[in-house]
Amino acid sequence: MSRSAQAAMQESVLRSFRAIIAALSRSARAIEARTGVTNAQLFVLQQLRTEEVLGINDLAARARTGQSAVSIVVRRLVRRGLVRRRRSLADGRRVGVSLTAAGRALVRRAPEPPTTRLLVAVGRLAPRNLGALARGMTALVAAMEITGQTPSMLFERDGSTRTRVRRRNR
Repeated sequence: MSRSAQAAMQESVLRSFRAIIAALSRSARAIEARTGVTNAQLFVLQQLRTEEVLGINDLAARARTGQSAVSIVVRRLVRRGLVRRRRSLADGRRVGVSLTAAGRALVRRAPEPPTTRLLVAVGRLAPRNLGALARGMTALVAAMEITGQTPSMLFERDGSTRTRVRRRNR
């Protein structure tokens, strides 16, 4: 590939990243201003709208993220009185999460969170394109030397999971 073709592809990739990040960021900020909850919190609330009770692992599977990231979000929602946690009567080891009346009211007036938009868009990709995107994103994360635990949910501040960027020896 020629240098000019490679530069054009790099520019196209960066333009696409900028467009996606800008659109998702604008949407997340607007949602937070309108509802008082973060994108991640609204996503969890909206998942609970369709089910009476969901477990943390069920919520994590729906968000395509780790259990620890969802637990942080749920903990914040419990503190705000928007969800409640209850031990399962059938299995005392399991904890179910459900909406409170305040959580239901918030979900009724809230717009679609950016996480939902992104998951729907990724779900619409043809298998070939999804595979190429997965390989490309994995390669980009490796090239950026991003390591660490599972990142927090999209647009959730102060997650307890950490991501490190390794510094190259100079």
